Amino acid sequence: MAAYQQHVKTLIIDNYDSYTFNILQLFPNDKNVIVIRNDQFTWEEFTEKILPFVDNIIISPGPGRPEHPMDFGICTQLLKVQLDPSQQHYHRPVFGVCLGHQGIGYLLGGKVTYAPRIMHGRMSQIYYHENQLNFKDVLHGCPSPFWAVRYHSLVVDKDSIPYSLAITAYCYEDDSDVDALRNATFLEDKGEEQAITEKSDLHHHYLPHPTKNEVEQLAIKDPAQITIMGFQHKSLPLWGVQFHPESVSTEHGRKMMANFQNETYRWMVEMPTTKLYVKPCSKYVSPEILANEFLRNPSLNQSSIAWLDSSRKSSPYSRMSILSVDPALTMTYATLHREVRILKRGKDRAMEKQILPNDKTFFDYVSHLLEEQEQRKQIKPQWVSHPSGSDMSLALEFEGGLVGYFGYEMKRESMDGYITPDKQKCPCLQHSLPHQNTNGDSHHENCCDCVEEPDAAFQFLDRYLVFDHIQKQIYICCLVNSGNAKDHQDVIGFDDHEKAMSWIHEQEEKVFDVLETLRKQELLNNFTGLTPVSSTCTTPTLPIAPFSHNLFTADAEHQQYIQNIEKCIQSIREGESYELCLTTRFRCNLSSAKQKVYLNSNDLEVNSGDLTQEHEEDIVALCGELYTRHLRKNNPAPFSALLLFSLSSTQQPLGILSSSPERFLKITKDRIAEMKPIKGTLRRALGCVCDDTTQCDRGGPQCEAYRMQLDQARKQQLWQDVKERAENLMIVDLIRNDLAQVCEPSSVYVPKLMHIETYEKVHHLVSTIRGTLYPHVHSVKAIQTCFPPGSMTGAPKLRSVQLLDELEDGQRRGVYSGCLGYFSLNGSMDFNVVIRTAVVVDRKEGIEVSVGGGGAVTFLSDPEQEWKEALLKTMSVAPSLKDYLEDQ
Repeated sequence: MAAYQQHVKTLIIDNYDSYTFNILQLFPNDKNVIVIRNDQFTWEEFTEKILPFVDNIIISPGPGRPEHPMDFGICTQLLKVQLDPSQQHYHRPVFGVCLGHQGIGYLLGGKVTYAPRIMHGRMSQIYYHENQLNFKDVLHGCPSPFWAVRYHSLVVDKDSIPYSLAITAYCYEDDSDVDALRNATFLEDKGEEQAITEKSDLHHHYLPHPTKNEVEQLAIKDPAQITIMGFQHKSLPLWGVQFHPESVSTEHGRKMMANFQNETYRWMVEMPTTKLYVKPCSKYVSPEILANEFLRNPSLNQSSIAWLDSSRKSSPYSRMSILSVDPALTMTYATLHREVRILKRGKDRAMEKQILPNDKTFFDYVSHLLEEQEQRKQIKPQWVSHPSGSDMSLALEFEGGLVGYFGYEMKRESMDGYITPDKQKCPCLQHSLPHQNTNGDSHHENCCDCVEEPDAAFQFLDRYLVFDHIQKQIYICCLVNSGNAKDHQDVIGFDDHEKAMSWIHEQEEKVFDVLETLRKQELLNNFTGLTPVSSTCTTPTLPIAPFSHNLFTADAEHQQYIQNIEKCIQSIREGESYELCLTTRFRCNLSSAKQKVYLNSNDLEVNSGDLTQEHEEDIVALCGELYTRHLRKNNPAPFSALLLFSLSSTQQPLGILSSSPERFLKITKDRIAEMKPIKGTLRRALGCVCDDTTQCDRGGPQCEAYRMQLDQARKQQLWQDVKERAENLMIVDLIRNDLAQVCEPSSVYVPKLMHIETYEKVHHLVSTIRGTLYPHVHSVKAIQTCFPPGSMTGAPKLRSVQLLDELEDGQRRGVYSGCLGYFSLNGSMDFNVVIRTAVVVDRKEGIEVSVGGGGAVTFLSDPEQEWKEALLKTMSVAPSLKDYLEDQ
């Protein structure tokens, strides 16, 4: 067997036959062969834990019939998916033996019937005919005829062989074995062993082959005496033989297995397959420490980061995080310009631009990109090393793909009947942007907010780290292209094994270096604590005035927002809507904010006029410190994220710092869709809440007991609030309607209705809705159909969105109110709702930090309380900006 065949991983599915393990003896090296029973795993378990890690499959002989599920087990589903072009990720070369052969014939439309003669332990001469097909037959190179052993009473009826199968082998129903024995001399045991040079020399059939004349005489026999002994699919790598190649008296069994491995290897090379290398790191460091190292290290010069950060460890939805600082490409999109901009990895950072045709949307563009990847490439996960206890199925929820966001204005391309209001239309004429140079890379080339803060932005991740917070395990992952196949994006994936392994080792060394730095820092801190201090002189800290909301300016301030709420209530009275999710954005110019903080410090020597230049910010450093040191600690959430997007080769990146507690839409590899809307929010009882009627012990047990009692009472208050429950119920019914458009309607159900979830500063009323996607619905289509999130619009959705455009005075919500997450190449996806999120933009007038806030308005709403709720929601982010400014 050639050396490369030893790398082919083979699975044998045992149909409870007594000869299955004899098949292993046909391999000169069985280290890459595993055997499972046909009912040992459910189909779901099989596709997650077994199938991704094997290259080809042998379906063994066995008792019974392939029509019977008890006899054939998961082999039925395995063969069915081989015939489904939409499930190429499950495709593998398959070799069926006896029952496996019959199963292939049956699943492709043939009929399993009684054999002309029951042949158990008898031998026949197998005649082989080679066809010119996509793949060579497993009998390729075998002489015709050769002797083989048969154990069967059933066959695939030759008159029912489907057109997709080509007959490759047959035998005559005669007594050729009896005739051959008459002409053979018996063997006598003389107590000496036969000299064997190779195992392949030992057949133990002792029967002579027919002469040329005898073969020619058979050609004129009655065709009715022919029984099919082998076939192969005309285009797919599927083969079947009725006889038993593993029998001790069958000739050329090892040759057949070598052919199967050869054709498997050719299929692996010629099919544009990509492997996902997964290397468990031997050490663990938390993702925030590693992210800080990436962002602080000037030699890395990173202006892009994708960190999907499950930062709230107490949440059941916070197990895995993904971190990457080296995307293959970044693409951004502006709906009004209909322009996709792409920056690829590499030294040449010239921007590519593409105007979408009028009949296509950016959702179509993303869907085409992902589907092209899935069709051209079959992602095959492969352990670089496999530690005991590691579960790759968890590490591989994300198998490379797109990470990014769809901003709220993508509703222009998701909602049938939606018309962009005049106030939001682009001032640019014919996509011509002022001050644009030939490369489109001038620092402030854009006259439009929708280009400074794109309506959508994504990074393609092919190199990344996965953090398992429970097992304290880091998985280093990268895509590796096999064969000569090239993706249309030639920057995606490593093109050879050595480069991939070099990158993997570099990442592991970075983890080791960070841990060593932490160890040295700890030793230094311990030493400093033990060393006498020679002087008590310290640098005095400046008193900082309490943070106030005047650092932010709302698009709609207090009185305007109150009036908008009253208009919402009137629209609801008029029957225009059931519920309107009114919002506004709070904006902070960073230079102005710094001046306010420094001036409030009462430091008379500060020259506020110099602050703008002196404290000009780098967005990478700003976002890194603001997120890792403040936001994720002050307001951890299960669907948090830090994203930095390069918008050009010269302009500072766009920063998204999200601490969202709300899942918008998740789709698993087995096509289960889940949405978890939040509607209903109440402030938690935090700190000392004692009143005059209680005896406070200043944070002691009595104080804490009273706080916990009050916090429990607030949970009950939220749960029984009719207005909050009505909000939640309306969105649940809206989402059930959304999912029923992309899922089997009968599969849509509500496992959790209005459960209380508690976070650091608030309690939420959360529901869960699930369904099973239609077979033809791609994950991008699902998100487009359900976009924008119903919890951010109200119901009915289209009319509510149109009303909100007017009520919010045509202001763009931007990233806020959209969704953020990933599309994996394995078909799964997971997106949050962009709330509790800071957006950092490099605008012409300076760096801006904005936070969106709002709430659902119903007929029962109190306008002042709605304004307070909007402020409450922004306070999950705003204090972190205050902390950051005070640290500067």
